[in-house]
Amino acid sequence: MARILDLKIGTGSSLGVWKIEEEAEALKTKLQWSAEDIKRFQSHNDGERSKHWLYSRVLLREMLNTSGFIELDADEYGKPFLVNLPQKLSISHSGDMVAILLSNMECGMDIQIMKPDIEKVAHKFISEKEWKYVKESTRFEQLYLFWCCKEALYKFYGKKNLAFKENLGLEHFEWSSEGSVTGWIMKDDYLKTMDVHWQTIGNYLLAWVVGSAPAL
Repeated sequence: MARILDLKIGTGSSLGVWKIEEEAEALKTKLQWSAEDIKRFQSHNDGERSKHWLYSRVLLREMLNTSGFIELDADEYGKPFLVNLPQKLSISHSGDMVAILLSNMECGMDIQIMKPDIEKVAHKFISEKEWKYVKESTRFEQLYLFWCCKEALYKFYGKKNLAFKENLGLEHFEWSSEGSVTGWIMKDDYLKTMDVHWQTIGNYLLAWVVGSAPAL
């Protein structure tokens, strides 16, 4: 496996990004399979989805550096969690990249391959105020930055039912290949402001957030 990025984010948090190169069959023996794991893997009848599922589990094992059984499940909202280990995590994949964020705090992370068709859907997740931050010279990159950063915030929140234009926001930022921006989540009585970090990896964009979460 080709590890593209390996970051230590403060104390107790790490982020890894790998490029998918091996065939799926070569990786299956690296896992300890439960009956539920087999069922979930077989439910992904699409080749790419199956490979993403498999890679994320293998890479999770590498990051946790354990030979023991790893029980990974999802809560009622679909947010993944480790049943038998204390760490929080976020998983994302796009194209031939898989990314995993592990932390001792709540976290959220997203990776996206940047394609021109972002223009078709940008109006769904960028507010009228946020459009004022977008410069024509960096329009393409900024649109993806809005998407990835808001996805990271969405995964941090973990309860779904968030409108990307109304409940998630970014303050003013200038585009660069890596950096951070102040983001916020606002839903009913829930309010959280935090730094969202990003980094480009070739034609991919990666965004993540780590922090404590107020009670809902």
